[in-house]
Amino acid sequence: MITLYQFELSPFCDKVRRVMHYKGVEYRVEEVPVATASLRIKRVNPIGKVPVLEHDGQRLADSTHIARYLEEKFPSPPIYPKDPRDRALAHVLEEWADESLYFYEVRLRFTFRANAKAWTQKLLAKEPGLIKAMAPLAIPRHFKAILVPQGIGRKPEAMVLKELDEHLAATAELLRGRSWLVGEALSIADIAMVSQLHALNGTQEGAEAIARQPAVATWLARVEAATAKPAPGAAGAHAAPTAKSA
Repeated sequence: MITLYQFELSPFCDKVRRVMHYKGVEYRVEEVPVATASLRIKRVNPIGKVPVLEHDGQRLADSTHIARYLEEKFPSPPIYPKDPRDRALAHVLEEWADESLYFYEVRLRFTFRANAKAWTQKLLAKEPGLIKAMAPLAIPRHFKAILVPQGIGRKPEAMVLKELDEHLAATAELLRGRSWLVGEALSIADIAMVSQLHALNGTQEGAEAIARQPAVATWLARVEAATAKPAPGAAGAHAAPTAKSA
C-alpha cells in the first residue's frame, strides 16, 4: 500500500492525489500536523517538504518526481505524452504551474486580507486549540516572508490580480480548439495546472478570474472530473486518512 504524507491544502499534495485517482491507485494518507511539521516532515524527508510518497520501502519527495515514479510503476493510463515535443511541453507547463501559479494561489489565499483569516483557519482545522489561537497571525507572516523575496509579495493586490488575468488568458489560448493542454489526452500538464487553479478557485478573486475565461472554467471542470477521488467502494478508491503521526 502506498502512503502519502501530506498537508491536505497543499496544491502539490493535491497534484499527487489527482495522479493516483486518475490511475486508480490505492493509497493511504498521513496528514502532517502543522504545529509539528518541521520535525515530523524531516523524519520522512530530510529536505523538509511534503508531499512524500512511501512505497515498497522507498520514500520519494517532490510532486514532480513522485508523478514520474507513479508513471513508471502504474503506466496506465499514461500522464506523459509519447511524442517528444508534447512531452517537453508538458514538462514546461508543469514547471510553470509549480513555480509560477503556485505563488499566486499562496498570495491570494494567505496574504489577501479578505481571505487570509478563513484559509488560515482551514489550515489549522485539525490543530489543538492553543495552536489555533496563536497561529493566525504567524501563518500570514510566514507566507509573506516567502513571497516578498520571491517578488510577488512586493506587488500590490491589483497588480497581482492583473497578472493572474494574463496567465489565465494565456491558458485559454493554449486551450483554443482543444480539450487538453498538450496532445489528445489528459497529461501531467493538465493535472499540475488544475491543482493550482483549484486552490485559486477557493478565493472569490480567483473564482471570478477563472469565470472570466469560459474555456479555462470548462477545462478545469473536465480535469477535475477525470481526477476526482473515487466514490467509496469504487475501483481505485483510497483508504481513509489515519491519525498516525508522520
